Amino acid sequence: MPVEPPLKLRLSRLTVTSLRNLCDAQKLSGWSNLKKDELVQFILKNLKPRVLEDFCTVQEEIYFVENMAKAIKWAGSRKVIELDPESDHTIANATFTLRRSDGYEVYNIRFVNQTTDDIGTSCECLEFREKGYFCAHQMATLVRCLQEGLFKLDRWTGPMTPEVEDIILANVFRKKRSRR
Repeated sequence: MPVEPPLKLRLSRLTVTSLRNLCDAQKLSGWSNLKKDELVQFILKNLKPRVLEDFCTVQEEIYFVENMAKAIKWAGSRKVIELDPESDHTIANATFTLRRSDGYEVYNIRFVNQTTDDIGTSCECLEFREKGYFCAHQMATLVRCLQEGLFKLDRWTGPMTPEVEDIILANVFRKKRSRR
Protein backbone atom coordinates (compact mmCIF):
# COMPACT_ATOMS: atom_id res chain seq x y z
CA MET A 1 0.00 0.00 0.00
CA PRO A 2 1.51 3.36 -1.03
CA VAL A 3 2.24 5.87 1.71
CA GLU A 4 0.15 9.03 1.47
CA PRO A 5 2.01 12.35 1.19
CA PRO A 6 1.65 14.80 4.09
CA LEU A 7 -1.68 16.60 4.39
CA LYS A 8 -0.17 19.98 3.54
CA LEU A 9 1.07 18.65 0.19
CA ARG A 10 -2.22 16.90 -0.53
CA LEU A 11 -4.17 20.09 0.20
CA SER A 12 -1.82 22.24 -1.88
CA ARG A 13 -2.52 19.99 -4.90
CA LEU A 14 -6.21 20.87 -4.80
CA THR A 15 -7.80 23.84 -6.52
CA VAL A 16 -8.69 27.00 -4.64
CA THR A 17 -12.34 26.30 -5.49
CA SER A 18 -12.15 22.87 -3.83
CA LEU A 19 -10.50 24.35 -0.75
CA ARG A 20 -13.12 27.11 -0.51
CA ASN A 21 -15.91 24.54 -0.89
CA LEU A 22 -14.39 22.61 2.02
CA CYS A 23 -14.34 25.74 4.20
CA ASP A 24 -17.92 26.54 3.26
CA ALA A 25 -19.10 22.96 3.92
CA GLN A 26 -17.35 22.96 7.30
CA LYS A 27 -18.94 26.36 8.14
CA LEU A 28 -15.59 28.05 8.74
CA SER A 29 -15.32 31.81 8.63
CA GLY A 30 -12.44 34.15 7.82
CA TRP A 31 -11.18 32.34 4.71
CA SER A 32 -12.83 34.17 1.81
CA ASN A 33 -9.97 36.62 1.05
CA LEU A 34 -7.08 34.22 1.59
CA LYS A 35 -4.67 33.29 -1.19
CA LYS A 36 -4.04 29.60 -1.81
CA ASP A 37 -1.00 29.17 0.50
CA GLU A 38 -2.76 31.08 3.28
CA LEU A 39 -5.93 29.06 2.68
CA VAL A 40 -4.04 25.76 3.03
CA GLN A 41 -2.53 26.94 6.32
CA PHE A 42 -5.93 28.16 7.56
CA ILE A 43 -7.54 24.80 6.77
CA LEU A 44 -4.72 22.85 8.45
CA LYS A 45 -5.12 24.99 11.57
CA ASN A 46 -8.93 24.85 11.74
CA LEU A 47 -9.91 21.32 10.72
CA LYS A 48 -9.15 17.92 12.15
CA PRO A 49 -6.66 15.74 10.24
CA ARG A 50 -9.23 12.96 9.75
CA VAL A 51 -11.64 15.38 8.04
CA LEU A 52 -8.82 16.61 5.80
CA GLU A 53 -7.64 13.10 4.94
CA ASP A 54 -11.17 12.05 3.97
CA PHE A 55 -11.66 15.19 1.87
CA CYS A 56 -8.32 14.78 0.08
CA THR A 57 -9.02 11.12 -0.64
CA VAL A 58 -12.38 11.92 -2.22
CA GLN A 59 -10.91 14.76 -4.30
CA GLU A 60 -8.03 12.56 -5.49
CA GLU A 61 -10.42 9.76 -6.47
CA ILE A 62 -12.54 12.24 -8.46
CA TYR A 63 -9.39 13.50 -10.24
CA PHE A 64 -8.36 9.93 -11.05
CA VAL A 65 -11.76 8.84 -12.40
CA GLU A 66 -12.28 11.99 -14.51
CA ASN A 67 -8.82 11.78 -16.04
CA MET A 68 -9.00 8.05 -16.71
CA ALA A 69 -12.11 8.62 -18.81
CA LYS A 70 -10.13 11.10 -20.97
CA ALA A 71 -7.15 8.75 -21.01
CA ILE A 72 -9.18 5.86 -22.41
CA LYS A 73 -10.36 8.08 -25.25
CA TRP A 74 -6.82 9.32 -25.98
CA ALA A 75 -5.20 5.89 -25.75
CA GLY A 76 -7.19 4.61 -28.70
CA SER A 77 -5.49 7.05 -31.06
CA ARG A 78 -1.99 6.31 -32.29
CA LYS A 79 -1.74 10.02 -33.17
CA VAL A 80 -2.09 10.91 -29.47
CA ILE A 81 -0.08 8.10 -27.86
CA GLU A 82 2.93 6.88 -29.76
CA LEU A 83 4.38 3.89 -27.95
CA ASP A 84 8.07 3.24 -28.56
CA PRO A 85 8.31 -0.08 -30.46
CA GLU A 86 11.14 -1.14 -28.13
CA SER A 87 8.77 -0.97 -25.14
CA ASP A 88 8.10 -4.19 -23.27
CA HIS A 89 6.79 -5.34 -19.88
CA THR A 90 9.86 -3.88 -18.09
CA ILE A 91 10.22 -0.43 -19.71
CA ALA A 92 7.64 1.45 -21.73
CA ASN A 93 8.31 4.82 -23.34
CA ALA A 94 5.67 6.89 -25.10
CA THR A 95 5.13 10.32 -26.57
CA PHE A 96 1.83 12.03 -25.86
CA THR A 97 0.84 14.59 -28.52
CA LEU A 98 -2.47 16.43 -28.45
CA ARG A 99 -3.41 19.21 -30.85
CA ARG A 100 -4.75 22.29 -29.09
CA SER A 101 -6.16 25.50 -30.56
CA ASP A 102 -2.89 27.25 -29.71
CA GLY A 103 -0.51 24.51 -30.89
CA TYR A 104 0.49 21.10 -29.61
CA GLU A 105 0.83 19.63 -26.14
CA VAL A 106 3.73 17.14 -26.21
CA TYR A 107 5.04 15.09 -23.26
CA ASN A 108 7.34 12.13 -22.91
CA ILE A 109 6.11 9.40 -20.57
CA ARG A 110 8.13 6.54 -19.12
CA PHE A 111 7.14 3.48 -17.11
CA VAL A 112 9.83 1.37 -15.49
CA ASN A 113 8.52 -1.97 -14.27
CA GLN A 114 11.54 -4.05 -13.28
CA THR A 115 9.43 -6.13 -10.90
CA THR A 116 5.69 -6.61 -10.63
CA ASP A 117 5.77 -4.89 -7.23
CA ASP A 118 7.49 -1.67 -8.26
CA ILE A 119 6.34 0.53 -11.10
CA GLY A 120 8.03 3.90 -11.51
CA THR A 121 6.38 6.43 -13.78
CA SER A 122 7.25 9.88 -15.06
CA CYS A 123 5.82 12.58 -17.29
CA GLU A 124 7.08 16.03 -18.20
CA CYS A 125 3.74 17.76 -17.50
CA LEU A 126 2.98 20.19 -14.68
CA GLU A 127 0.52 17.82 -12.97
CA PHE A 128 3.25 15.22 -12.47
CA ARG A 129 6.29 17.47 -11.99
CA GLU A 130 4.81 19.94 -9.51
CA LYS A 131 1.88 18.11 -7.95
CA GLY A 132 3.16 14.55 -8.12
CA TYR A 133 -0.08 13.27 -9.63
CA PHE A 134 -0.38 10.22 -11.84
CA CYS A 135 -1.50 12.44 -14.71
CA ALA A 136 -3.90 11.86 -17.59
CA HIS A 137 -0.93 11.45 -19.96
CA GLN A 138 0.42 8.60 -17.85
CA MET A 139 -3.07 7.11 -17.60
CA ALA A 140 -3.41 7.17 -21.39
CA THR A 141 -0.03 5.47 -21.71
CA LEU A 142 -1.07 2.85 -19.14
CA VAL A 143 -4.24 2.15 -21.10
CA ARG A 144 -2.26 1.80 -24.33
CA CYS A 145 0.19 -0.57 -22.59
CA LEU A 146 -2.77 -2.62 -21.35
CA GLN A 147 -4.29 -2.65 -24.85
CA GLU A 148 -0.99 -3.78 -26.35
CA GLY A 149 -0.52 -6.48 -23.70
CA LEU A 150 2.67 -4.96 -22.25
CA PHE A 151 1.14 -4.71 -18.77
CA LYS A 152 -1.59 -6.78 -17.19
CA LEU A 153 -4.21 -5.04 -15.08
CA ASP A 154 -4.07 -7.68 -12.33
CA ARG A 155 -0.29 -7.18 -12.05
CA TRP A 156 -0.39 -3.36 -12.09
CA THR A 157 0.80 -1.98 -8.75
CA GLY A 158 0.68 1.70 -9.69
CA PRO A 159 -2.16 4.10 -8.86
CA MET A 160 -5.63 2.59 -9.19
CA THR A 161 -9.08 2.83 -7.65
CA PRO A 162 -11.87 0.26 -7.89
CA GLU A 163 -13.95 2.70 -9.97
CA VAL A 164 -11.13 3.22 -12.47
CA GLU A 165 -10.47 -0.51 -12.68
CA ASP A 166 -14.15 -0.98 -13.54
CA ILE A 167 -13.90 1.75 -16.22
CA ILE A 168 -10.85 0.05 -17.73
CA LEU A 169 -12.45 -3.40 -17.66
CA ALA A 170 -15.66 -2.09 -19.22
CA ASN A 171 -14.08 0.10 -21.89
CA VAL A 172 -10.65 -1.24 -22.77
CA PHE A 173 -10.95 -4.99 -22.66
CA ARG A 174 -14.55 -5.12 -23.84
CA LYS A 175 -13.54 -3.28 -27.02
CA LYS A 176 -10.63 -5.65 -27.55
CA ARG A 177 -12.90 -8.69 -27.28
CA SER A 178 -15.48 -7.19 -29.65
CA ARG A 179 -12.84 -6.68 -32.38
CA ARG A 180 -12.19 -10.42 -32.65
